[in-house]
Amino acid sequence: MAARRFQLPGVQELGKQQEDALMLDRDGQHLIIGGPGTGKSVVALLRARRLQRDGDDYVFLVYNRLLLLASRQLFGEALRSDTWIGWFRRTFQRMTGNPTPCRGQPWDIDWPAVERLLLDFTPHSHQNLPHLIIDEGQDMPPAFYRSLVALGFENFYVVADQNQQIEPERHSSRQDIQEALAIAPERVVELRTNYRNRYPIARLAREFYTGDPASPPPALPPVPSGGVDTPILFDYRRDQYRATLGRILTLARNQPHKLIGVIAPTDQVRLDYVAGLRAGDAAAGGMVAVRTYASRADVTGLRFDEGGIMVINAQSCKGLEFDTVFLADIHGHRPGGLDTDLIRKRFYVMTARARDRLILLRARSGDSPVLGILPRDPALLARFPRPPVREL
Repeated sequence: MAARRFQLPGVQELGKQQEDALMLDRDGQHLIIGGPGTGKSVVALLRARRLQRDGDDYVFLVYNRLLLLASRQLFGEALRSDTWIGWFRRTFQRMTGNPTPCRGQPWDIDWPAVERLLLDFTPHSHQNLPHLIIDEGQDMPPAFYRSLVALGFENFYVVADQNQQIEPERHSSRQDIQEALAIAPERVVELRTNYRNRYPIARLAREFYTGDPASPPPALPPVPSGGVDTPILFDYRRDQYRATLGRILTLARNQPHKLIGVIAPTDQVRLDYVAGLRAGDAAAGGMVAVRTYASRADVTGLRFDEGGIMVINAQSCKGLEFDTVFLADIHGHRPGGLDTDLIRKRFYVMTARARDRLILLRARSGDSPVLGILPRDPALLARFPRPPVREL
């Protein structure tokens, strides 16, 4: 497949706020706040590179295995990294001698039981524990941070945005993290510049911002002097489904060095799109790599430095970016039932994954609470086929 530009920027390419975040004291507790596209993960990886080149011990912890893979490929060296749950379970057992309490499944940690066990734990006075760099820190519960402190960890570098929480049962606010790690205000840096999204995408993403001032949205990028590719909502008929998949494949063939993300609302929709895209590509000669990932699946063969199509679930898109994003069958999104804030946060995350182009797809007969949060202004979201004037 065609190579895609996918590498960390040099320190000289950073903005002033990113420089400030990177150059915080080597030791201590730090929190980096920023909306989508502000480069939080980039700064966290550059922090890891700085520690690695200085010979310091560290662990880079991420939300899920797909983000772990993307981080390792972007880092370009041997990143000392892990998923946060897997790393915590092993670390807790190694340091306390007790298996990590879980509620049935290994990823469902019983945090009250963990904290009860740690009440009687005394850290070794001369232990040499690594620096912890934590990406997507809003998606770890406060008990995770409190437990790390109880285990004796002292050096934290957390990047987070509480407006990008998409797991309602497990998250931390900015205040939760600051209180759990005793982070002083002068060790909190806010990133405000959007380095990822083109103007029309950033403008649409802002429509889904819930208004939480603890993590403000990034400033809009400059308005381009020429024309813009306004995000599109395409309502397809059921008999247009294959043709819709064909348009995705055509775009991939025409831009082989670009990575297209297809973000699905459910696992069944993901599987349907993967099957349909692969069948359509095979019928046309098999020119496009159609890859996929589901939670806790094998990541072997997934590449972020090559063009093609990657089909993933909404829960797996955190921290990622694609050149073009298709939000598949948006009528299938029902996070938290009718909880409007959760729906907005999910779309705030998903829309901001796109760098250059964004297309929303909906089966014309698919009703959903999602439709109520979509902007009606065609300058923000163009609709095809165009609805009657009274609906705009």
